[in-house]
Order: sequence, then structure tokens, then C-alpha cells
Amino acid sequence: MTYFQSLLSKNNLSSHDGRPLWKYFLTESDFEELRKTLSFAASYNIDARDAALYYAEWWKRNYDGGSPRKESVFESIGGNSKYYFNYNDFYKIAKKGGQMLGVKWIVKQNTLRFKTLLLQGGLPLTHISANQGGYLNFLLAVLEEQPETIEDFIFQPHIVNHLPVSSRNDTIYENCFEIVRSILNKENIYDDLLDSDVTLKSISSQLKIRASELKTKSRLTKSKNYWLMRKSENRVEIQLTLGLASSYTQKALSGILGINTEGSQYQLYINDKLICVFKRLYSGNYKTDWFNQKSHNWDGDDNLLNAYIIVDGNKIEVPDFIQITPSVTEPTLWSKYTENEWRLIKGSGSTDKSASVLMPLDWESDYESENIVILDKEMKWLEFEGELQITKNDQRRKFLSDVESFDWTIVSKKPQWIIKSNMPIVRAGFKVFLYDTSDNLIPESKYQVWIKSHSPGTYWTELSQVANLPLGCVSVKIEMNGLTAYDLVYNIRNLSIDYNETSIDRAKITVNGATGLAINLIETPLFNISSDNNQYTLKVNKGSSKIPTMIKASLGIGTQRKLHFQMESPFQGMALVDKDGNIIDESANLSLRNLYGLRLLTTPGRETVLTLSNKVNTDVKISKSIIPTFQPLISYRDEIVRLFYLADAMDYTNKVCLQIKEGTNQKTYEVSGFSHALYIDQEAGHVELVNSDKVLDLFAIPLNDWSTDVTVVPLDKEGEKFKFPTHETIKQWIIISSKVEGSQLMPRFINLDPNYTFVEPEERIKAYGEQLLESSFDADIWQKLLSLFTICSKNGYDIPFSTFDQFRALTSNSKAAAKALLFISTNQTDINTFIQQDIPEMEKDLGICFHWIANDDWSSALNEIFDFANVEPYYYHKYMSLISSYMQEVGLDLVFKVMSGNNVHVEKVSHMRINELRSRLGQRVLEELPANIPRVTSEYNIPVKDHNRVQLLVKSPIAVAESIKNVPTQYPIWGVNTQVNTIRRNIQYSQYLSPDFYKDTILHVLKTN
Repeated sequence: MTYFQSLLSKNNLSSHDGRPLWKYFLTESDFEELRKTLSFAASYNIDARDAALYYAEWWKRNYDGGSPRKESVFESIGGNSKYYFNYNDFYKIAKKGGQMLGVKWIVKQNTLRFKTLLLQGGLPLTHISANQGGYLNFLLAVLEEQPETIEDFIFQPHIVNHLPVSSRNDTIYENCFEIVRSILNKENIYDDLLDSDVTLKSISSQLKIRASELKTKSRLTKSKNYWLMRKSENRVEIQLTLGLASSYTQKALSGILGINTEGSQYQLYINDKLICVFKRLYSGNYKTDWFNQKSHNWDGDDNLLNAYIIVDGNKIEVPDFIQITPSVTEPTLWSKYTENEWRLIKGSGSTDKSASVLMPLDWESDYESENIVILDKEMKWLEFEGELQITKNDQRRKFLSDVESFDWTIVSKKPQWIIKSNMPIVRAGFKVFLYDTSDNLIPESKYQVWIKSHSPGTYWTELSQVANLPLGCVSVKIEMNGLTAYDLVYNIRNLSIDYNETSIDRAKITVNGATGLAINLIETPLFNISSDNNQYTLKVNKGSSKIPTMIKASLGIGTQRKLHFQMESPFQGMALVDKDGNIIDESANLSLRNLYGLRLLTTPGRETVLTLSNKVNTDVKISKSIIPTFQPLISYRDEIVRLFYLADAMDYTNKVCLQIKEGTNQKTYEVSGFSHALYIDQEAGHVELVNSDKVLDLFAIPLNDWSTDVTVVPLDKEGEKFKFPTHETIKQWIIISSKVEGSQLMPRFINLDPNYTFVEPEERIKAYGEQLLESSFDADIWQKLLSLFTICSKNGYDIPFSTFDQFRALTSNSKAAAKALLFISTNQTDINTFIQQDIPEMEKDLGICFHWIANDDWSSALNEIFDFANVEPYYYHKYMSLISSYMQEVGLDLVFKVMSGNNVHVEKVSHMRINELRSRLGQRVLEELPANIPRVTSEYNIPVKDHNRVQLLVKSPIAVAESIKNVPTQYPIWGVNTQVNTIRRNIQYSQYLSPDFYKDTILHVLKTN
């Protein structure tokens, strides 16, 4: 028995129940036993959960300052472990343990697994106890700030200086942020841990008293994005960090994106990579869902990053989202962030006591410097306090530390044909906005802005006195309170570029208004350029299967600093290309997991239609007109996922077809649900990933009806093969994989019993449905359903719920679905994620919607959960609010009010309303409506027969309303058979096409006797 197994037994648990690991409350002797278990274990016989637990306990007991390191965790184990494996091996085992335990990884710009494993230990009790005063003052200062992200306080020296220098790191900041947010939100997440230590209990009490006295702080919303340099003995790397909050109010998101936000979701892209999606919640706020889980390392490109959003198929630039970039050609100022990390500062002053300057070798200073190498270029690095002056020929720069600095934004007027440039682009004039260290806008009367042409022999003129801004590169000087900052802009005046001819391999462009400016378009080995006055012809070299994704160019005047920029590619036509411009062949293997970086190209001026359908179940088609000439394919991910679930997620033939069509020209691609399949060698007793270039861990989930234990078992690896799981009695398993950079195995059933009796799927599902319907919540099947939910959810292994027949059984009966939703919800610590992510995923996967549940079945299920949980009548409203929140999330809050007996004004569904629906959807969509339509018992005074073309859209919400009213019918929308499943999918499609009409029709029927 492993240590974690004994820990479960000690706590009377058959499997981990989802609690944070600190809630097992290990004693000192428990921790020593765990350490000894690991110190004499080899990597192949460690229970990965033991390793994850050790990380958590090390943080709580052993951490004593400095940036946490994997090496420190591993070295503290001691014993013979160092002879069997190294710190990185142990970390990989701990990550696998976290996966097995269903740990909710901290997800921001990247998935922060190391930090998550540590914070499973709660708080660094030893370190806090040793620095009680510093932590108390720091937490109180953070509390006063009422932060939404750690970026709201980590750049303010008067706050972070309360901490010991050795404690100033990301993990401590994140840890303290979570404590403060829980207190501000009046949550008791950490109460047990804080109360377990006298010192912490005192800190907690003082924080809660102060929190009760605070008034809500209004905050100017400004994106806090910054570059971090990590310096180590062996290398220097620079990464972009995006300081986006986990949620925003509508007003705040409007401030971040620079537009009025009223849509349901906004996809944010940086350099054509999908970074995150802001999704509107039932509260009206927007939640940040991160997508691109890769670090954005600086590659030496001095162009400002290109940020844009896609909403309703339209691309909208987000100007000035990231206004600074590192440089190896100009001096830059850096402020200390942690022991070995430095943050790039805009300007020449830092609020921190000490700062550093990174500069090319031809700049000089009286300060001592060290040489470092960045991207193969040798640079000088100078750390200083107070004032630093540097010189190069007749140029002088002054940098200051420990001063009240400021940030600024220059409003760019970048034309649409420029993707990104190395400095802000303006036309004739520009505005500058200044912000203090708390992001408050500084009045114009408090500072001065000066400009001059970026040429020798020119003089500074106050911007307000300039009638005609110089053409070309313009130096900008900003002065406030004795502090001077410099910037550059480029004035292009009336310059424009017209794309006269565009095709996949040839283009012509005309440059207008370039008088006084020298433009240079840069050839590459991929294409050549010829010019005639202001006209340029570009041709892709013959035989190439690659399209330039952009054109590099520059503008200049004499010896002035040039504007380097990237133009939108004029090579345009119908194609699918990857991030490097390679044309994707129609036979390519695409999957839901590797859509990132793929882009749809279209021909300007021609209608391009993207039609999506399921290869197995062709009943539903989704058509979209592609508006931009370059459209990331990932922007259609929701539609592709919806169509994938029309057929069995575990059927390897289940694929989504993508047809791109311009007139008679068309291309078709197929997208599978998973990137990997499994080869099973029954005779040899092993499985192997087919054609895998990714390192994936494989796991087995036991299938048995006599035990509630569904602990995920990691498969042992021998070379490229994985051994079958072994168990005395369990012979049926589901094989799944970890998820690495989007790669994932399609779940696969294996049977190791030659005498296994096969049962038809429908028969199995119906049997489970009856068990769920008839059994109480203390029955084994409900505990197993809960464990399987944890495995399937986004915080688990992120696999389809339909992998397991217990979930497919929810389609059999309205009451079973109601019971399941209530039971699972009562066991969730993060109810928002459950409502906003897990339920929608379950509905798409299973082909049902929980708002179809009969009102009577809700009442019955609520009574059962009240009895099971011994809920006092006073707390009934908590369960009702769950249903209400769910109905709000799907836009059916008025339906819930009617179900609850409230009087709601309802508009009748008339001829005019249906005609409006037909007109809005258009001919193409109407022609592609599925043929399988639900049957209803009445038309409820709705003119259905007069609108045969849209019968699906009218009868679907009628059928849903009849389900809610529990109207007796021979053709219910609940049940287990292929035909009913198809009809349910078509009902979901009806809601997707016209959610408002769908809602209003349900209300009409519910209010009609």
C-alpha cells in the first residue's frame, strides 16, 4: 500500500474527494513518513500522488524564502532517491500525480503546474511564522488595494517592500492574492488552515476586521502587460506576461478592448495566436478563458505586437494593447521583479530603489557593467541605484531609480494594411495620455510634451505649439516633476497602399502619398518583387506550396531612423494555411486539438462560404460567410465542437467536414476529435500510440459495477509501448491520455476477459438510467457518477462525458437528469466553472439540455436532495438559485420565472415574428435545415402549418415547452434510441440558430393553456 492509499484509508475514503491537499492536515510524523517512503523509492514504483502530496507539504513546511525551485523540493527528500532519478523526473511524477488527483491547475497565459502543486499546500506556514510582521503589513496593504490581479499591487514598492526580499516572487504574490480575495469575497476557503496556527489566526483576524471596514474601491481598468527577463548562469530569456484579470465588468472590458462590449464573447489574438476568450456570464460580467498555453518568448523582433479581437466573425484591432517591446539596438530600463527576474520599464524612471539598464556595447557609462548574451548578441548590463548617465557619441541618456515614475500611451493611427511596426504610427498629429503608478490618468496641466524631427541639428518644440508635425521619425520628450522620458513616433501623413490585384501566387500593389518617404519592400527566397514608379508586382516562386503570411517593409528619410513594419500579405485566395504559410493539403490529418495557427484565406471581393457538417451524422449543417481575408480557423472552434458531438465521440470515423467554397471552386477538409489513436496488441499485452510525435502519458480507468473506486491508474511504459493494467478482478478499462499542447488520445475501451459477455449499448444505458432514477443518492452509482464527472471535467482529464454509459443514461429520463445536475452541483467547490463550462460541455456532448427538464421532476429531485443532505428549509433557496443561475446562463431566466409561477408578459408568436425569423436567417441557412423534426401534441395558436420551411425552428421550442409542462406524448424528447438522439441534436441546433425566437416560443407555450 502506497502512502497516499494509507492516507485515504486513514480518512475513511475509497478515493480522493477533490479537497485541496492541505486539508488532509498531515502531522509532522505523517510528513516524515511520507518523506521516508519517497527517499527509498525508485521512480518506477512511486505512487505519483505521493509526489504531488510532497510538493504541497514541502511548501507548507519547508519553504523558507527565495524563488521556489524544483531542485530544492527534490533535495529535501534525501535518502537514496538521488541515485534513482533527478529533480526533473520527480517533478514529472508529481505532475502526473496532480493529474490523477484532479487538481485544478492554475491557468493564465500558461498552465502553471509547478505553482499549482506548491499551492496545494495552502500557505508557507514556516516562512510566514518567521516573518509575521512583514506578512501582516503586506497582506493589509494588498487588502487596501482590493486587487483583481496580482499586477494590481506587485509593481508598487510601498506594498511589496513589506515582504522580506527573499519572499518577493510570483508564488508568494499569487498565494497572498488568493487569501486576500477570499477574505474580500467573504469566503472561508482558508479558514481551517489559518486557524491551525496561532500566528496565522492572529493575521487572519486582523485582515477580516480591516476588510469589514473597507469601502469598495473604483479602479481604472488598464491592461497590465509586461516583458520579464529571466537571468541565469547559462542563459537569458525574455517572455511576455499578460496581466489580464479572471473576470471583468462590461465597462472594464470595454476599457481594455477600446470598444463598447455588448456581445456574448470576444476572442483576443496576439500576432494571430488565440490567447483567450472573454465570455459573458449570466451576471453580465465577462470571464477570461485562456486558450494558448504557450510562453511568448521574445524572438528579437522589435515590432510592437499586433493585438486584435474577433467578434461575430469581424476582426477589430485593439490599439496600444502592448506599447513597448525589448530592444538590442537601444538602451532600455529594467526594474527588479524577483531574485533573477527583471521587468522592462517604459521610460527612464523606476519607482524601485534599484534598477538596471540593458544597452548595446557602443554605449558607455562610469558604472561597472557585466556582459550578457541575448539572442546571440552581446550586450552590457548595468545595475544601479539613484542616477545613471550613459553616452554614445553626442547622445546622452539619464535613468533614475526610486522616483515617482509614470506610464504613457501614444494614440496610434496605424492603417489597416499594416499588421505591426517598430514604433507608433501617426498621421499629422497625435495625443499622449499619462498615467501614475496607480494607473490614474494624469491631467495635461501636470506635464509637458515636446517633439522634434529625429535628425541631427533639430530643436525641441512643445507639441501644443506645433502646427505641422514633421514627416517621418519624430522624437517625443515627456517631462513631469523633474523626470524625463523619451519615445518615438512615425508620421506617415497621407501614405496609403492599394491592393490592385490579389491571388495566391501573384499580386500588384500601388503606393500613394509617399512624397518625401523612401519605401522598401523586402524580397525573400519565397517571392520576388519588381517595381515601376509607385507600382509593385510580387510573384511567388514557381513550385512553391507556401504563401508569404506578411510582407516586410520599411519607410525612411535619409539617415533618419526607419519605420520597419509588416504589411498584410497581398497573396490572397481560397486556401487553408498554417502559421508559416504552408498550404494545407485536403488530405491532411487535422484535429480539434491542433487547430491553433491555421488560417483560412479568401479572395477579396468574392463571397466565401464555410460549411461545417458531421461526416457520420449529416443532418445538421452550419454555414458561415467569411468576412476578413485572413481568418483564424480556431475562431470556429465552438461550432466544430458542437458538430463533432453529433456522433459518438469514441467512434474513430467521427469527423467534422469543413468545406470552403467560392463560386464553383471548393476545398474540403476533415477534422477529427482527437489527435491520437491507440494500437492494441492483445497477445503481447501492451498498447501503443499510433504515429505519435508527442510524449503522452497513458492512464486506465476501471470499469466495474461492484465498486465505487474508479481511481485512474497510470500505465507503465516500456520503450514506446505501455503495459496493460493488471488487476485481480477488473478486466474492462478505458484507456485515456494526458493532454500535451493540444495533443490527446481518443478514449479507448479494452477488454482483457476472453469470457466477457457483450451487452448492447442501448440496453446498458437504459439499465443505468433505471438505477439513477430509482436509487437514492447514497447508492454506489451516484458516488461513481461523481468520480467520473471529476475525471471528465476540464479540471480532470478533459475527456467526453459520453465516454461513460452512466452519463449517456441521463438522456433516458428528465428526472434522472435533474437528480444528476443537483447531486453533482452540491459537490462542486467552484460553482461558476460548473455552470459556465462543465454544464455546456455536458449538454453538447450528451445531446440534451437541462432546461428541458419537467417542472415536476425538478420539484421531485429537489425534495430528494433536501432529504439526502438534511437541508433545512432556510437553505432551500441556495439550490433554487443554482437552477436560476443555470437558466440565466443559457438566456432563459424569464422561462425560469414562469416555471416558478411568476407573472411575465409574453409576446405572441405570430406570422410577422416567423417571417422576421426567416428573413434574418436567409435563404442559404433555410435550405440546410435538418429534416428530422420533433412531434408535438398541439400548435398552441402558432401558425406552424403556414411556415413549413421553418417547422424545425418552431416545433423545437414547442417540444421543449411540452417537456417542461410534462405534457403526455407518444414521442417524448427523452429516451435512448438513435432517432430521438438525432431529434434532440436538431432541437439544440434550433436554439443555436435563433436563441431569442426559441426562448419566446417556449414562453408562449408555457403561458398558453
